Amino acid sequence: MASVPPDAESAASAASAAPGELAALLSPAEDADALQDALRVLLEGVSHTLGVPIALLSRDGAAWKFEAESHRAGPSSAAPRFLDSPVARKEGADTELTDTAGSAWTGFVAGTSGEREWLLIVPGRAERWRQMPGLDDLMDRFARNLQTVVHLDDERQFGELHRRLYAFVRRLTRASDVAQTHACILQTLAREVHARTGALAVFSEAEQALTIVATYGYPRSIVEHIRVPAGEGIIGETFSSGRAALGRPHRSGPRRFRYHTDSYLALPLKTFGRPAAVITLTDRADGRAFDDRDFASVRLLSAPAALALARHRVSESLDELTRAATVDPVTGLFNRRYFETRIEAEVQRARRQQQDLALLMVDIDDFKRINDTFGHLEGDRALRDVADLLRRGVRIFDVCARYGGEEFAIVMPGASRQMAVQVAERIRQGVYDRSRVAPLPMTLSIGVGFLGPDQSQEDLIGSADRALIAAKRAGKNIVKTS
Repeated sequence: MASVPPDAESAASAASAAPGELAALLSPAEDADALQDALRVLLEGVSHTLGVPIALLSRDGAAWKFEAESHRAGPSSAAPRFLDSPVARKEGADTELTDTAGSAWTGFVAGTSGEREWLLIVPGRAERWRQMPGLDDLMDRFARNLQTVVHLDDERQFGELHRRLYAFVRRLTRASDVAQTHACILQTLAREVHARTGALAVFSEAEQALTIVATYGYPRSIVEHIRVPAGEGIIGETFSSGRAALGRPHRSGPRRFRYHTDSYLALPLKTFGRPAAVITLTDRADGRAFDDRDFASVRLLSAPAALALARHRVSESLDELTRAATVDPVTGLFNRRYFETRIEAEVQRARRQQQDLALLMVDIDDFKRINDTFGHLEGDRALRDVADLLRRGVRIFDVCARYGGEEFAIVMPGASRQMAVQVAERIRQGVYDRSRVAPLPMTLSIGVGFLGPDQSQEDLIGSADRALIAAKRAGKNIVKTS
């Protein structure tokens, strides 16, 4: 090993740098290796003065992580290659390390930042380095500069993360449907922490289980059939507890074929105060375990992700409420409440634009006999069959509604008298032809009303009703006009 200098004054000077110089090293937002570059600058000065290779480790849990190294040991020195997995044992304030080649190293604690501990390591045993004059001052200066570098890097990454957060929110607002939202959420969070694989599972109220709706790094077809009950596995446990989890490598047995490590991130996405989905991310691309910084990043990004899911849930709930308020549950046609609102609007439009407006009132003949003879289930089926024939027999912009019981109404904007009668006759004939070959005989009576000058929607409904009554009196299975 190279000789130790008699004092550390020059080494301390080499380990010192102005904060502005350190900030300049960390300023490029696009440089993902800015922290390592700044750490190497600090290490090279100390390594050159001491004449030995040195390295820097960190850990935020049980595992050490290699951060940076410097092998500037002088022109005649062959610096050894430091391996990433030393075995450490504490001895007072120092840490003695042995690499996999059996060489001894000494580690000096260079400070902590949050839960992250930093260790500066030099070759040789601790007793040789304890005799060095000015060593404590050297380590103090290095630790202060290291804290400055880490603090500046934290600020830089914090600013970059918020810029990515803003871009993420904008992408979420542009997502046109729920599938695009799911894909956007998963891809963004996976790329944020450089995960190889990931999945987004959403809780289904109907199935009372979590369904995987999006995957990253492998085809969704592999897992789309899987249903995860609450409380089972990592996904189910995260959903039930509502707590995010940072998993560390620990498994010694075989793992599933698509996973490279046992490191994972799992976090719930909460809507309206309770979990609605779970994101799992596995396998960092560089092979390292996910750390606290990764954990903090995805938790920050999960907030707008949860809001996006809540927005879709509210939209779906509003759609369901709107459908329940406007659609008849038996036939799938509009209900009477919607019909009354719509016919008023169509009457006003017809007056403004001086257009024709027709109304068909359709009644199933002898419907009570159908219910009494075949039962109410067959009666409901008859209602659905007629509703289907009405939908197929009118124009796309005509309004079909169940008016009440076995009676239907069709609003036909812009329809002339001849057109309205032709449509009514086609519908009546279609039901009659079908009933002749079906086990359930059925016919329709139809009354056709037309909007006259200065008439209201009540007048239009009344005229169609009178035409329907006339059709019934004429023997049923017929079309009559007002």
